[in-house]
Formats: sequence, structure tokens, C-alpha cells
Amino acid sequence: MNSNIRKNSGIKVLLSEEAILKRIKELGDEISRFYLSKTDTLVAIGVLKGALHFYAYLLPYIRLNVIYSFINLSSYAGTDKGAKIHLKSWIDVDIKDRYVLVVEDIVDTGRTIEYILKYFKRYKAKDIRVVTLLDKPSRRLIDVPIDFKGFEIEDKFVVGFGFDYEQRYRNLPYIGYFEK
Repeated sequence: MNSNIRKNSGIKVLLSEEAILKRIKELGDEISRFYLSKTDTLVAIGVLKGALHFYAYLLPYIRLNVIYSFINLSSYAGTDKGAKIHLKSWIDVDIKDRYVLVVEDIVDTGRTIEYILKYFKRYKAKDIRVVTLLDKPSRRLIDVPIDFKGFEIEDKFVVGFGFDYEQRYRNLPYIGYFEK
């Protein structure tokens, strides 16, 4: 079924499933090495919906006790960025004095991560770090910290592996983009 979606929609593969999974395992190792000397417990906060795939594949490779939580917000409408970030749900765990890892699907303009970090600082976490599967620095409007990143990509609108276009294509096992 997924190959039919690709074949019929003009989607070109940007990152294969194999490349994504290999890099996610490496990120799990990097994150584990970073935190192991600091703590045995990490609060991982996934940014829904886009980061769900990345989150689910990444966390088993982190060699710590991981507390799961999610935040649901959006700033996209179709392929265009909205002027406003829409908060749909907030975290459900106390992060005070804890090590927090924000798990994001993509950082492009930096607006969403800036918004999240600004509010998380109010909760007085011991440490807040960001991991993103994709980094799109050519679109950056706000300088935000990215502590761990999977791949740096060009300015393409991507779908698959959690990324969507109008809620479609999230279930593709690879990351692709539409050919013009």
C-alpha cells in the first residue's frame, strides 16, 4: 500500500527507512552517553503529532529510565506556516528538577521550539535539551538550541515517517518530498 501512495502521488524519497532507523539508533547512543553521567531518569516530551514515529523508535535506544509525556501543538496549515502556534494539549508530568528531552520531528523557523522552551523554563527543570529528526537551517528565523539532530535537510516540504500533508502520508516508512 505504501508503495502505491508513493507511485501515485509524485513523492520522491529523501531519506530511506534504513537510513532513518540507523541514525535513530545512533542518536539513542549519543543521548544515552550524554545523560548517563548526570542522571538515571529522563523525561522525554514528544511534540505531537509529527514526532510520534521518531519518538517511538528513539526511546527504546536510550539507556535510561524514560518518563513519557507529550505536548500537542501546531503551526502548519497545509504547506504554509501559520502566523500563530496553536496549543492543543500540555505535558502531564512534573518536570521540576528533572532532566528533560524535547523530541521534535523538525526544526525549521525555530518558532515552535522557542515557544516550547520558553514555557518549559517556567517549570524549573534541571536541564532541557532538544533532539530533532530533521533540521532545516535555511528556514531559521529564530536561533534555537538543537542538542541532537538526525539529519540536516534542504528547504523541502517533507512527508512520511510522521510528517504529513493535510494529515496524509504520515504512515510512509521513509521521508519523501513532492516533486514540483
